[in-house]
Amino acid sequence: MFLILRKKRIFLVFILATFMLAVIFSGFGSYLYYGKVAPVLAQGKPLILIDPGHGGRDPGAVYQNIYEKDINLDVAKQVEKILKEKKYRVSMTRTKDTNLVNWKDRGSYQRASLIERARIAEKRNARYLISIHCNSDNNSNYSGPQTFYHSQSVSGKRLAEAIQEELKKVNNTKRQAIPGDYFLINNTSCTAVIVELGYLSNAGDRLILCSPEYKRKLAEAIAKGVEKCL
Repeated sequence: MFLILRKKRIFLVFILATFMLAVIFSGFGSYLYYGKVAPVLAQGKPLILIDPGHGGRDPGAVYQNIYEKDINLDVAKQVEKILKEKKYRVSMTRTKDTNLVNWKDRGSYQRASLIERARIAEKRNARYLISIHCNSDNNSNYSGPQTFYHSQSVSGKRLAEAIQEELKKVNNTKRQAIPGDYFLINNTSCTAVIVELGYLSNAGDRLILCSPEYKRKLAEAIAKGVEKCL
């Protein structure tokens, strides 16, 4: 009888120990999945960071009462809305006409603002960065949207080309996506591109860049290009 009771006791201890180990490893497994071992899985979809160029005391290109910073923000917010409606993870470097940094001198502010945008991309662990701008040149004949990427970035080239192909459907421009020497695409670890929506120095571009319908089409084109690379 004593032997039987002892065997039962050992069996119960074994069952209890097995149950405790299962609980422990279950919790550890959750840590592996949700903790530092697998943060990418916990975060879900990759983050797309939309950057409306300039802002605040830095207006960007200006023609009379037309400010680049306002066009950039308008199009960027529409891109954000389109992608969010399709359940992508999207964030913005700015959502209104505000200064990203506290800097008095405009020249220093522009540099500090670019550094802050790059910092935001790294801090938020963005997978993609789309920085939206308008172009300007002394030659008023230059026109059309164009996308730029880092010369050594294969994924950047793919993203820029995808966006450019969609922009060509809207504007019928002959411009192609090309490598560019820009601070943001040179100083971020994510796949980054610069999207120039058109030239404020060109009368034709300037006219359509002020059109809500045209800006909507530009936003749709950028969103479609991004989707092709996700």
